[in-house]
Amino acid sequence: MALRDGGVDVVADSLDRLTAFAPPDDTVVHVCTPPAIRVDVLTSLAGQGFRRLVVEKPVAGDLDALAAIEKLRDSHGLDVVVMTHWLASGLTRRLLRLVRSGEHGPLASITVRQDKPRFARASDPAHADAFDVEIPHALAVALTIAGPAELTGAGWTDPHAGPLGGAWLSVRHRGGPRTTVHSDLTSPVRRREITLRLRDTTVVGHYPVSADDHHAQLRVGAGPREVFEDEALGAFLVAAYRYFTGAAAAPPGEFAVHAAVVRLLTAARDAAGSPEKVPAHAG
Repeated sequence: MALRDGGVDVVADSLDRLTAFAPPDDTVVHVCTPPAIRVDVLTSLAGQGFRRLVVEKPVAGDLDALAAIEKLRDSHGLDVVVMTHWLASGLTRRLLRLVRSGEHGPLASITVRQDKPRFARASDPAHADAFDVEIPHALAVALTIAGPAELTGAGWTDPHAGPLGGAWLSVRHRGGPRTTVHSDLTSPVRRREITLRLRDTTVVGHYPVSADDHHAQLRVGAGPREVFEDEALGAFLVAAYRYFTGAAAAPPGEFAVHAAVVRLLTAARDAAGSPEKVPAHAG
């Protein structure tokens, strides 16, 4: 466990002894552990009096862990901010404004395609499968734009590539729109593309694909392509710390949205089954 103390890195030899290095009332803890062990970490932190937490997505790995975390929030007054920085993206804000304005008619569907080679992390213990990697970001955006949803289908992009090869899922939102998310972690190219189909036009956006160039792109119908700076990770962290210091409202993404993401991911895993036994589907 590494901490910053007066600008100096400090390594604590035990999670249960953090209060010797950092006073709980003045500390924001970043929990970067895999979802599978997160409940134990949060239980220890809560027992020591830490309340302000930034937690990696997804907030939990399954429904039991989600229920345990929700209980900890209620019983210890934990203030949990889930690290889903796509919600702090300038592109997401523009898409949300377009839909809410009604200028181009009601939303019919959302499609997200996330292509990103992850061969070097095929055995990464931080992620159980491809549903943990980029899909939580995309789902949080879809739920924020189109509202609550239920799963309609899920599967693996390439069953032979294993659980970290890629996955897809489809949901139907209560208002009628449908969202499909397709994540290929064996792709030779990188892409983070979101397409919104409204009654009168189609909107295509591209999130930055890496830390090398923080620029997003947006095209509405046949209009000109917009290119703009969009450093969502930094924006999210600034918003989180401003919130924790009382200087601003909470960063985008209510805990209820992240809990809904976990429930949909759990349903998607159940529907997808074992990647070795289910035929590939393009989503």
